[in-house]
Amino acid sequence: MANEYLNNKKFESLISKFLICKREKEKYLLLIEDIRETEARMLNRKKYKKPDNWEEIEKILDGLIAEYQSLQGELTTAFYLLSENIVKYRKFNLIDADDAIQEGVMICFEKVNRFDPEKGKAFNYMTTCIINHFRQLYRTARNYNELKKKYQEFLSAKTNQPLPTMRPDNKLYKK
Repeated sequence: MANEYLNNKKFESLISKFLICKREKEKYLLLIEDIRETEARMLNRKKYKKPDNWEEIEKILDGLIAEYQSLQGELTTAFYLLSENIVKYRKFNLIDADDAIQEGVMICFEKVNRFDPEKGKAFNYMTTCIINHFRQLYRTARNYNELKKKYQEFLSAKTNQPLPTMRPDNKLYKK
């Protein structure tokens, strides 16, 4: 899948459709919540009448939810492809590739609301978000490994025992 190409125009249109659908879904969810709160208040007064277009509102919401889930699936595929290509291109040493791809997809969904097509291209924006997140993961892993090494040196100095040797995958050799 990583040798596929992600078309920026399709990517941007998919993101814009997703954001529009998300806004519409949230609008109808708020509308239904408002109607249900009104229903609860009116039932206490014994004066409740359901809105005339209640079934229509529920049908629209069901359609929006189905469309939202479909667009979310397509966007997940696009984010996965982008993350996979970045992971294969950059090759961060201390980060597991599968975890990095999942993190890339999640970070894209977090940042998709901030995307503005007036300010730039979707491909560049999402790539920058993913790479910056991977750099942060790399720094965290590196700092953790350095801290672990300092702690092991501290323990060996305290107990006057030699340091245990490390394998390339940062696990201790068992003796």
